[in-house]
Formats: sequence, structure tokens, C-alpha cells
Amino acid sequence: MTIESLFITTFTVSRLALVSDSQGGWSQGRTDAGTIAGRLRPASPTERTVAQQERAEISHVLYTTAEADIQRGDYVTGAGKVVEVIAVREPSHMGHHLEVDCREIQQAGEESGS
Repeated sequence: MTIESLFITTFTVSRLALVSDSQGGWSQGRTDAGTIAGRLRPASPTERTVAQQERAEISHVLYTTAEADIQRGDYVTGAGKVVEVIAVREPSHMGHHLEVDCREIQQAGEESGS
């Protein structure tokens, strides 16, 4: 079994880019950067504590292939969640896979604590 066989969910990646305002100007907006295969899991209490010590907040960890086009600041949508990428790590340093620290983004209409 390869690690890629565990990447059973397709996620959509969006990132900030300059977008035409149709009046000759530009504004920043999110645009689709593509899709990636991965697996999303809740961050452990230890991972959350370590992140807090580094003045970061994480709620989930996304695993994906080392070739995935994903970077800090991207939004990832899938598995019923929208998360913001806080950090991207390549733990094996061998082109094996990426571990992506994420913070869940609460969508409009959701109640807090859900």
C-alpha cells in the first residue's frame, strides 16, 4: 500500500490573485488554483499546543502528494470543510508527501462551536 492510496478526497485549492474589476482596475480576489488529492484530519492536542507556542492556530492537518500546488495563504475546500493553509511541510525531505497545517474557516450561516 502506498501513501497515495490514502488520499481519497479531492480538494479544491484557491489563492489570492489580482482580478479585473471590469472597469479598468484590479482588486484582490480568490481564484481557483486547481484540485489536489488528499486526506484531512483534525489536529491533535499536542499539535495545537505546539502551534500556539509558535503563535499560530491550527485545527486540521492535510496530507497530500509532494507535487501538489499548495502554499501558505491558500484556501482548501473539501470533506465538508474550508481551511486556510498556515504552513506546508515536507517531513521526509524525499519528495514523498506534504503535511499542511490548516485553520478551519467558519462559513457564513454556521453557528460557532459546530
